[in-house]
Amino acid sequence: MHTAGEPVLEDRTLRCILAVAQAGSLRAAARDLGIAPSAVQRTIAAAERRLGETLFERGADGARVTELGRVAVRYALERRDLDALFVDEVALGRSAATGTVRLAVGLGFLEQVDEHVLDPFQRAHPDVTIVVQAGGTDSMVETLARDDADVAIALHPAPHPRVAVLREAPEPLRLTCAADHPVAAAHPEGAVLAPSDLEGLDVAVMARGFGLRALHDEFLRVHTVGVRTVLETDSQTVLLGAVARGRAVSLLPPVFLSPRPAGRALQTFDIADDHLRAVRSALMVRRDRRLPPASRALLQACSRWMAGENP
Repeated sequence: MHTAGEPVLEDRTLRCILAVAQAGSLRAAARDLGIAPSAVQRTIAAAERRLGETLFERGADGARVTELGRVAVRYALERRDLDALFVDEVALGRSAATGTVRLAVGLGFLEQVDEHVLDPFQRAHPDVTIVVQAGGTDSMVETLARDDADVAIALHPAPHPRVAVLREAPEPLRLTCAADHPVAAAHPEGAVLAPSDLEGLDVAVMARGFGLRALHDEFLRVHTVGVRTVLETDSQTVLLGAVARGRAVSLLPPVFLSPRPAGRALQTFDIADDHLRAVRSALMVRRDRRLPPASRALLQACSRWMAGENP
């Protein structure tokens, strides 16, 4: 009979249950664990007596997990993950003060990340070296997938089998123009533009490979809007300069506009397009990779920033 304060099942028992479930038989589990099959048999039998019900149905074709067995397997996995998290957190507290972190950042996020993440992080961890790589969304995702970066932040990444998105933040695209541009003169502040209102406009766009460019092209394709591309660039500064001087308009997220060009007034307009309104930035890591302590600490700092928390 289980009493308060005692573990329901000991770690050794949970390892056996998990091994049998994953291997499909007691004998294969014993081989994986490096112990005798009889030891696995006794451990499973003792667990079943303790719980009062069978965990596995034994047969000629192996061991099939019962309903209670699935509960025990889930518990074993959760315990394993919790133990791993505890070890990580202890290591993080002990050694996050040193090491090297590789951060891949979409160009539009550089200013904000530098001010709100990197500066306070390096003040708190002066002995950590941060290697920052910048570029378009596609290149940042591929850098992460190749394991050439620990953490990445980018706009509108396409799904990648080796990349996991841990947090997202809203970055709705709006038409951005100079305050004295004809679009601003023709529409009151706060007006919502129809996609057709962009017809015939001169636009500035980021180069291919940027999430912003993919969104721009998709918008034009869906709404069959005809515009004239007068500038294509891989520089946020050059694009904003063209917009601020009234040479072009552009579909831009809020993060792209901070800081705004000095001495230039910009105006933004929402567009009646649910896809543009739903655009989000993504905080990403390589799937199934255990990050070292310093990288975990920077990941947490990035996550807090994207959640709108103070450093």
